[in-house]
Amino acid sequence: MTTITSSFSRAQNLKAATADVHDNVDKSIMAHDPFANNQSYLAFLSLQYYFLKDVSALYQHGELSELISDLPSRRRLTMLEQDFADLAAELPRTFLSPEISDSTDFATALGWLYVVEGSKVGAAMLGKQAQAKLPVSADNGARYLAGPGAGRGSAWRELVNVIDTIELNDAQEGALINGARQAFSRFQTFQAHVYS
Repeated sequence: MTTITSSFSRAQNLKAATADVHDNVDKSIMAHDPFANNQSYLAFLSLQYYFLKDVSALYQHGELSELISDLPSRRRLTMLEQDFADLAAELPRTFLSPEISDSTDFATALGWLYVVEGSKVGAAMLGKQAQAKLPVSADNGARYLAGPGAGRGSAWRELVNVIDTIELNDAQEGALINGARQAFSRFQTFQAHVYS
């Protein structure tokens, strides 16, 4: 009997398993030219707000907190709220109840966190675009995109290491992928609302 093992890490397999929805999300965002003007930018920020408000409970998840010591400080919702204040804009009104809670099963929650934290990786590039095209900066109106600055790369590597090294059974392996795909799907729900 021959056993075929993947040469990819769990995080690489997770990336491959979500590549289609991730690509659709990225293309949809850029198709709406989020930094064309203030109105487009506020729509983009609204989309981010709906999603980050929706997943807020991840940052109080007990089992995730045991593995990621700085989990509460990774939450970016406050920076996003400050961006709205900087731009003298009202916060969007949430219209859906969150799908995630602090009691969501661990593997599913980890899949969601992979998506939320992964969005920080591309945020630096988007932040530069926003600052080049709009009267915003890392200290005024683009705090959310600026994020933690130099620390974002190491925080992402830490999460990838957790995903790659934690012990999961077969059901949890499936839940990890399903959780990540659910997160992308939820983001698409908010995209459809913002850009309807």
